[in-house]
Amino acid sequence: MIYRKFGKTGIDISALGFGGMRFESSQSPEDCAMLIQAGYDAGINYFDTAPIYCNGKSEEYYGRAFAEMKKTRTQKPFYVATKTFESREPKIRRDLENSLKRLGLDCIDFYYIWCILRPEQYRERVGRGLLDAFVRLKEQGLIRHICFSTHMSGNEIEKVIYDYPFDGVLLGYSAMNFAYREMALSFAEKAKCGVAVMNPLGGGLIPQNPQRFSFLKQRQEETVVEAALRFLLNDPRITTMLVGMGKMKHLQEALSAVDGFKAIPAENIEKIRLGLKEAFNELCTGCGYCNYCPEGIPVPKLMDSYNQYLLSHKKQAIADRMKWHWEIFYRGNHLDKCTRCMQCERSCTQHLPILARFQEIQKELPN
Repeated sequence: MIYRKFGKTGIDISALGFGGMRFESSQSPEDCAMLIQAGYDAGINYFDTAPIYCNGKSEEYYGRAFAEMKKTRTQKPFYVATKTFESREPKIRRDLENSLKRLGLDCIDFYYIWCILRPEQYRERVGRGLLDAFVRLKEQGLIRHICFSTHMSGNEIEKVIYDYPFDGVLLGYSAMNFAYREMALSFAEKAKCGVAVMNPLGGGLIPQNPQRFSFLKQRQEETVVEAALRFLLNDPRITTMLVGMGKMKHLQEALSAVDGFKAIPAENIEKIRLGLKEAFNELCTGCGYCNYCPEGIPVPKLMDSYNQYLLSHKKQAIADRMKWHWEIFYRGNHLDKCTRCMQCERSCTQHLPILARFQEIQKELPN
């Protein structure tokens, strides 16, 4: 296992983190706990979860595993991350106390302000006492490190990451969208903030499209999953990658990616970047040049949502991405403002038919 310092905390964290969002419904709680323990035995020491993962059962599965893992925690430390959506102290404290009970712990190592989608949303939540509450919980010994999770772009993340001396940031990052968020890694490094990345396999889209992402492979024998994880491992600014472990096969392949990792030369990384443009062809690479709509339409976010359809071949994926990932709910709030000025298409480095895609997106959204 590879270990890296989690920012200014100085804690050695496994480069492969155990994501607790993808346990399969057919699994028993005992099987889930055994899978978690297998990850721990293999050297994983960062375990990420949240109150609503797996229909609210994820923290309970971890709690079962931790009951056994705590017996060796002194000799073999492990660290736990969970989250809260809440912004006011009473509800934050309620969430934390419930998480501690389910996890069977006295303290959360990394407690995340969950899902910051826009800088103004962050400011609104802070205005309700969010950070003050987190600081009090830390002073009381109920949490050790204050972190935040986000789906914002790299530039937007800068506005949050320097607002408070956060210990860590959790952001979506993969070979699919690194261009959109890569700048955030530089900001985190400057702020000495640990970086955990979620969806390192593009939410499952990379393994579902092995031919499209074959350009990631550096060796003939490696799988696309191994190649995608090694691409991220090659960036030392990333502390840990959270892979959703649904079954033993997922765990074994992720461990294989780390154990077989070799540094990728800079020239090969550049080839991967060029390969991304070719493989995506009709997909938006998230360069962000279109992100200056006179009407305030979030063009990159809409094009990313359309990507989900092109990769999954499911139209519903557009609305799901907009609602759950970007928090864009109704087409009337955005696309009806379009004046068809063509500025976005003229600035698109890939010459994508953005306006035509707007029309397709509108058809898939609720009235």
